[in-house]
Amino acid sequence: METAEHDGVEFLVFGNLVGTGVVRHCFSTRKGGVSAGPFASMNLGYGRGDDNAKVDENYRRICKAAGLTKEKIVTAKQRHGTNIHRVDEVCEVPDNTDGLMTNRPNVALVTFYADCVPLLFCDPVKRVVANSHAGWRGCVQNMAAKTVGEMTAHYGCDPKDILVGIGPCISAASFEVDNDVAMQFQNEFADCVLPVEGKRGKFHVTLLEACKLSLLRADVPLENIEFARRCTYLEGELFFSHRRDWAARGSLAAFIELV
Repeated sequence: METAEHDGVEFLVFGNLVGTGVVRHCFSTRKGGVSAGPFASMNLGYGRGDDNAKVDENYRRICKAAGLTKEKIVTAKQRHGTNIHRVDEVCEVPDNTDGLMTNRPNVALVTFYADCVPLLFCDPVKRVVANSHAGWRGCVQNMAAKTVGEMTAHYGCDPKDILVGIGPCISAASFEVDNDVAMQFQNEFADCVLPVEGKRGKFHVTLLEACKLSLLRADVPLENIEFARRCTYLEGELFFSHRRDWAARGSLAAFIELV
């Protein structure tokens, strides 16, 4: 994953997606917006206590910087599930939607983050994109593979043609869970769980690795997957983190649209 900057707005892009020539996309950072306090500065989440006018301006800035179509944004209504909505036009999506997909050009699909795993998909052959949010529940319930399955079922995509970017998320070292969560991952992705040294009943879980394994099970080749390997918890200057800041924070966002 590479860092890009335009007019003071700093964002991240995946080389494999850029190389297709058929998408515009980005993952936001905290830099380049107008929000203040705990929302500083590129907060893209409404309803968190920030001034809506400032959030509007942040959208204007990130869309201009990344070349995205601000007038045709479709946003997810996330509930940490695995529901994926097919977008055929600019619309209000159903509640409890953590994934979006489309084959329509110039429609920007947007999902939101502050430690969870961003998943961006592009099939340059069928010209289909998807944008899925995977919290820990989505990870253990195979949101990554489910998105591939939905792209295949609705648009006839071949998993071997699908390119995926796994964006910044909380690292295993910073993601400590209790036994009940750990056992769910143990049953589905055993290699992603390690006990925390000196803390009985506590475990580290690697969400990024769980998503990678989910994609491989869905027949996406490893060489088609690009990893950010950036920790939202540890890199406080660049990223918001729910685990680090709890409610007093803004939201990051992932964007993707077909050209």
